[in-house]
Amino acid sequence: MRFTAGKRTLLLTAVIVAMLHGIIAFAQDRDDDNNSRDDRKGPSITLKMVNSTQGPFWPPSEVTNKDGDFIVVGNVMTNVAPGVFAPIPNQAVIVSKDTVPALDKNGIEDPTNWFGAAYTVIRKLDLTPGSKDLDTILYTNSFGPADGAHQRAPRIPKVGDSRFNLNADLTVCADLFPASSQKFTFTLPRFQLQDFPVNGFQGDNVAINPDTGEAFDPMLATGCGAPFCPGEDAVDHRRTKPVTLGEWLKAKGTVKITPTHFDKTLNAFTAARFEFELHDMLPNGLYTVWAVRLRTLPALGQRAINPLAIPNVITTDENGNGRHSFEIPNPFPDPATDARGLRIIGLSIVFHSSEQTWGACFNKAGPGVGVHVVFSSLADGTTDITKFITKEPRDFQIP
Repeated sequence: MRFTAGKRTLLLTAVIVAMLHGIIAFAQDRDDDNNSRDDRKGPSITLKMVNSTQGPFWPPSEVTNKDGDFIVVGNVMTNVAPGVFAPIPNQAVIVSKDTVPALDKNGIEDPTNWFGAAYTVIRKLDLTPGSKDLDTILYTNSFGPADGAHQRAPRIPKVGDSRFNLNADLTVCADLFPASSQKFTFTLPRFQLQDFPVNGFQGDNVAINPDTGEAFDPMLATGCGAPFCPGEDAVDHRRTKPVTLGEWLKAKGTVKITPTHFDKTLNAFTAARFEFELHDMLPNGLYTVWAVRLRTLPALGQRAINPLAIPNVITTDENGNGRHSFEIPNPFPDPATDARGLRIIGLSIVFHSSEQTWGACFNKAGPGVGVHVVFSSLADGTTDITKFITKEPRDFQIP
């Protein structure tokens, strides 16, 4: 009996051990299936952000001079062969507001043909220290409703400011703007950057009609002995000094990119961290970071540019310094299999003279109308910022 009991005890122990081993193995299998990433990080690269004034190729720039001509630091669309037009990087020129864009067979502007015309260059800019060009005061683009036969792109510059509509950026935030009451009426003139209207700002003695864009006296001041006094009380304050091209180009920035979230099952990284360091920017400025993907090109559907992250905001301190990091799932799909054009090939940082962001929308109106590119990795001809390859995560969650 003692021998039999001992044998049973040994057998029961073996069964329990086998069950525990099976449970542990099952848990490990589940872990491999559902959360198989480890904490390793890939090799990092650090890129210098490239100064620019240019977003999409049309309009040519997101800032203008006092005459309404475009101040282009970046790519210049050039006629490189008969009937062939291509962007030439690392340029600094003034482009005429009366440049003729790509036209269809009826002589109507074609906003989907980005590579169908050359810029009309007035002259090159001198960016050497001490140059008078660096003292050029920066203005916004003007804006008007879409006109002409296609009715596809809002007019930048507005009617009366140029011969043609030079905007090839289709409606940038259709679920926000324009409302039916704004579609055929909303217009904004050019402003010096520091004077672009800020919604709700109290202290400039003007308000903006939301349907037409016209300025009017809000009659909201106090102290005149009546309920509504002319103007406003100066309770809000903002920069009043003009922004010059020299100050704009002093901006410095870097981004450190590190692959993260290695998945052992996929044998690949499934995310990357982007760490931005900004210096000598406009003090107390509002900036956002944008991802340039192949899908934004007309050949792949001309989808809207998307924020690198949500939120994608970087603010600078009183010395013009700012920093932020963002972790992004699968930013670099393999180009060989990226049929949807989702690979991030470029980065852009934008200044908001409107002091406003619009969620995942680049802007309310259009390029250079309250938003202005200050860095663009495309400005020096870079067509892909890294050789990193990531894969679609199975279980990645934004922290």
